[in-house]
Amino acid sequence: MQISTRHTYHADPQSVVEMMADEVWLAAVARAAGAVRWQVSADIAGSHVLAEVPAPDKAKPFTGPVLKIDLTIVWQPPSHNGNREGRIQVAIEGMPASMGGTGEMIHLGRVTEVDFKAEFRVNLPLIGRSLEAAAAPYVRRVIDTQQAVGNDYLAGRLA
Repeated sequence: MQISTRHTYHADPQSVVEMMADEVWLAAVARAAGAVRWQVSADIAGSHVLAEVPAPDKAKPFTGPVLKIDLTIVWQPPSHNGNREGRIQVAIEGMPASMGGTGEMIHLGRVTEVDFKAEFRVNLPLIGRSLEAAAAPYVRRVIDTQQAVGNDYLAGRLA
């Protein structure tokens, strides 16, 4: 199932990359997404998050009460115009589910848009598609948590 979303930040791409490489921002995103535990690490090239979030009811028979998510984002160096491209990889422990895709940072004057496009898959015969459909809004909501936390971060409201 294709998942795409766009975030708009009132900052240049370099500031957005620095934000996404800040462990304070990553921890705030995990907390805001409802994670009960998390580990984050980052540098200017990308980030890695291990998080446990409450499992949706349909997933609990496969995962138990929490989903253990392993997320890696790697950003390429900026192009001549300051834009950046990145790769996203997500694995969910104990479940035959994964997500992989791209991120693109585009500098548009006083804002930077970040477009995420990914393919979310649950590889279970017969019920995989229905689990994908049930999980897609949840996955999208978790991704979109970055926008709200990013706005607070760029406005200096995160410590």
